[in-house]
Amino acid sequence: MGPSVNEFIQGPLGAFHFASAIVALIFGAIVLSNPKGTAKHKRLGYIYFASMLALNVSAIPITNMTGSIGLFHLFVVMSLPTTLAALYFPLFGRANPNWKMQHFTCMFWSYVGLIAAFIAEGIVRLPILLVTDRTAADRAFEASSGFWLAVLAFAVVTGIAELLFRRYRRHFFGGSTTANSNPGVT
Repeated sequence: MGPSVNEFIQGPLGAFHFASAIVALIFGAIVLSNPKGTAKHKRLGYIYFASMLALNVSAIPITNMTGSIGLFHLFVVMSLPTTLAALYFPLFGRANPNWKMQHFTCMFWSYVGLIAAFIAEGIVRLPILLVTDRTAADRAFEASSGFWLAVLAFAVVTGIAELLFRRYRRHFFGGSTTANSNPGVT
């Protein structure tokens, strides 16, 4: 079995994972909120991509802490392909007339997943890390209620993100599902 939760969080891999998450949160927000297709967008997008790649790869050993794959670790299975696809479309998928919309969709949902995971991890881990004088039963109860609170937070974040996605899609693509409807997006 791999490191305990505290060993991971306090160790170098945990620090790397956390730093990657913070970089991705910051640069993802900048990329999504600035004009698309510019040199700055591409440069900052590569930083976001690299930090998401580091975040996902460093999350894989976390499964060793419990001896099995947990719910949060399944998000790597969703996050990594979404992040890879987000970069695939502008680099290799330009023959697809819908590549801009695919790129935007993957990048947007990659960032939403990052936010949801950040909130969920905070809800689940913070109470466990802050209080040390509890019984195992108390910890199990708090972890269970933290899990359901994290599920609720994930659902709320995803619902809000869906509304924002529809708004941004209309803004960038004129409500169309194809990117060619707005030549201003490159």
